[in-house]
Amino acid sequence: MALSRPGPGTPAAPAPHTEEDAIATHAGRCEEAPLGCPCRGDERIHEERARALAEARAGSGEAVECPECGGPTTPLAIVSWGNCRACRTAHSRSTHPLRW
Repeated sequence: MALSRPGPGTPAAPAPHTEEDAIATHAGRCEEAPLGCPCRGDERIHEERARALAEARAGSGEAVECPECGGPTTPLAIVSWGNCRACRTAHSRSTHPLRW
């Protein structure tokens, strides 16, 4: 028995859409992924990170020590990137040097 295929110009039936199809629920598709969110769609991890970021933003006036170089940095930089801007720049330049 042959499978029937839609002819040319016949649109394929769209997949049903549900609330579960939201972008944030798919693995690796968090809307904050470009901002460094590691949740990959796991709501528990996303909530923990959101809470940590809120606490870091609240304490942005205080300086904390960078775990790599020991220099002063903001709590938000530590929560977001894990180190200070100088360490992040140095790492970036060591892995992707400028090509003149």
